[in-house]
Amino acid sequence: MASSSSSARSSRVATCLVLLLLVVSLREASAARPLRPAGDVSSEVKEKDQAVVDKYTPLLLAMLPRAPTPPSAPSGGTNEARN
Repeated sequence: MASSSSSARSSRVATCLVLLLLVVSLREASAARPLRPAGDVSSEVKEKDQAVVDKYTPLLLAMLPRAPTPPSAPSGGTNEARN
């Protein structure tokens, strides 16, 4: 009789633990950052975007195509210099 009551108690404890873990895992995360409404655009975001644009402007200008390079040929004065 003692073994059946202890097994029933352990099964109840296990069931309670499983239910508790299920409730905790399905609960909505309260530590998450709340989302802003879609229409809320503040001046801070605009300033931050402008700062990003200002930061990467030189890189964007460096990506532009350059003028064609002149053909490479030896210059007439340096290759036949006589000292």
